[in-house]
Amino acid sequence: MRKLIYLPTLIAVLAACNNSGKQPGTDSTGTITPSAPGNAIHLTGTYQGTIPCADCPGTDYQVSLFDDHTFTELMAYQGRGQGIAYTETGSWKQINDSVVMLQKKEDSSSFLASDGKLLLLDREGKRIEGALASNYVLKPVEGGDRRDIFAQKTAAGINFTANGNEPFWSLDLDKKNITFQSMGGDTIKVALPAPNPNTDTLKTYTTPQITISIRNKVCSDDMSGLMHPNTVEVKVKEQQFHGCGQYLK
Repeated sequence: MRKLIYLPTLIAVLAACNNSGKQPGTDSTGTITPSAPGNAIHLTGTYQGTIPCADCPGTDYQVSLFDDHTFTELMAYQGRGQGIAYTETGSWKQINDSVVMLQKKEDSSSFLASDGKLLLLDREGKRIEGALASNYVLKPVEGGDRRDIFAQKTAAGINFTANGNEPFWSLDLDKKNITFQSMGGDTIKVALPAPNPNTDTLKTYTTPQITISIRNKVCSDDMSGLMHPNTVEVKVKEQQFHGCGQYLK
């Protein structure tokens, strides 16, 4: 598996020569300064975009900031690495009314909230300027906070969950069973077999009633646009279902 290039390092390489002058909301050094009292900005939510990549067409990126000051982050490199989704969780802190910093295991990254969007800042906490500046803007997307649903499923022993649209369907895997439901209300519940193949990028479960393929490849919900870390295909008889999923444990 290709080693993950940490986001702040990538930003530093691409944006080092793009920062000059004073921007609105910055001091004379270009560092973001606090907003005026009473002008607090809404920070929580899920934001996504495609940011520049040093050796690929772009990096699909999504971050969810939750109200308990935790975050989830997802990124995938376009055109290389088989579209594998890299995920990370951690905590975030508020620097001032409009700036947040993600605190990660290896590094950190910071964002400026502006006009309902997040602007990715460079390693020094400055706005990125120049021709690529607009590529560091993350736009909001709905449906990113599924913590309550995931907590309920985890409490019920579910290890993996997925769903898709047109027609709507849902899938849950626990240690022993597969449970599949379609929009028509039909339910298939069968014993969970051992996956074959079973690799880091693909797991396939085959039974007489249903076949499930789970790929470690970024997947976008075709209605909301929300990105998920796994692409899922389900075959029931002659019908194919496509959607997105996520491991819970």
